[in-house]
Amino acid sequence: MKNVRPGFLMKPFLLGIMLLFGACKQGGKSQENKHEDQLIVELRIKIPKDDQFELFYRDEDEDYNAERSVSVDVKGAEEFQIVEYVIDLLEFPAHIRIDFGKNREQGEMTFGHLAFRYNETTHTFTKEEIKKYFRPNPGLDFNFQDFTVRTVDVNGKYDPYLNSFNIAHFVNKVILF
Repeated sequence: MKNVRPGFLMKPFLLGIMLLFGACKQGGKSQENKHEDQLIVELRIKIPKDDQFELFYRDEDEDYNAERSVSVDVKGAEEFQIVEYVIDLLEFPAHIRIDFGKNREQGEMTFGHLAFRYNETTHTFTKEEIKKYFRPNPGLDFNFQDFTVRTVDVNGKYDPYLNSFNIAHFVNKVILF
């Protein structure tokens, strides 16, 4: 061992330690952000009764369809809860539509916020942005003053939703910045 240069054995040892720490860090990160590189639409809302909410998303020149939708079962609660819609990898919509459930007995809900998340970046829509970029259909009584929401039967049909105008700017904002 006399002819071995000092530090020669130390380099493989240090390299092994660095690889070990790198693997641990990556493992921790993937646990931390299980939806890496996926757009998440986050809805904070008080929902009194169990229901199923759905998010539809589309590009500019498309119609909404079942292939580009995410359904989430929600439990009724008196506290605010977060409903997350995880959009398929590399799907970046220009329009979204949030369907406010199938439970005709839902009662009044309280809308907390709407946000887009992508990795470490979040855009939470202001109340002014919600008013400007989203419109309820006749089946959704959305009070823009106190952000209470009631679902309504219209001519015997039940399909309450909040539809966006072009929101590609906000999607690009969270993905590119």
